[in-house]
Amino acid sequence: MRRVVPAFPSELLPLQLETIGIKPDQETIARPSGYPYFHWLQTLHGEGELSINGYTWKMTERSGVLLAPGTPHRYEPKGGGWQTGYITFHGSIAASFVRSLGWSAAEWFQWEAGHDPITDQLKGMLAFAESGGDPSGWRYSADLYRFLTLLRTDARTDKRPSISKRLDRVQGLLNWLEHEFANPEIGLAEMAAQLGISERQLNERFRDLFGMTAYAYLIQLRLRKAKEWLPYRPDWTVRRIGEAVGFRDASHFVATFRQKEGMTPETYRKLYGTGSDPERRLDN
Repeated sequence: MRRVVPAFPSELLPLQLETIGIKPDQETIARPSGYPYFHWLQTLHGEGELSINGYTWKMTERSGVLLAPGTPHRYEPKGGGWQTGYITFHGSIAASFVRSLGWSAAEWFQWEAGHDPITDQLKGMLAFAESGGDPSGWRYSADLYRFLTLLRTDARTDKRPSISKRLDRVQGLLNWLEHEFANPEIGLAEMAAQLGISERQLNERFRDLFGMTAYAYLIQLRLRKAKEWLPYRPDWTVRRIGEAVGFRDASHFVATFRQKEGMTPETYRKLYGTGSDPERRLDN
């Protein structure tokens, strides 16, 4: 068994590692009152079974569960040896951060075979903890943030593919937009054609991934490009910047910019501008 309990820092960190380890032969564990901290448990080899509030989940390879503090649970090996990896943690933002990721008191995850950054991150964190290289705890805090965001992007909690897989399906369009955003003729039809799907399907994918329609994403991209150029092209008028990022006229550009950014393009330029610095000024 490999188990590490790192030194506790004097201050409570945003995310604070309590224990991390690997059990090559996981035994049956029953906790009627739950665990006092957040508890991540995943299968490395073999298979187990985890029961929570009357629900039972099979813990196969490339699957894991995140339990909130105080969640009653029981888990046991099934069909022979069961090797598990685990992390327990708490911290000043732990509860709010887990909620912000959309997870409940008990969240089950699964991910696909092949490259496994989730397991790699756990093993890397364990090896670093075994080295005793972080008495302050801040590196562990950063690694925990990385681990949880990997769960959000590379694992799935339902039957849909992970966010990373869903992003792969639209990546070609996103790359195309990075080159074609300045074309004012681009609309939903042209964007949908890049993926060979209907406009309705296109908007469904963008709402699922980004919480907005595909055209709203394009407008956001144009504004992002405008924010990159406004401070560093002082010789370009606001009208010229707007046209360069794909807006048909200056009034539409200014109104959209004000609505989204809470200020006019000219105010933004003054706020972030570089003045007459010749090293950062771009040619026409």
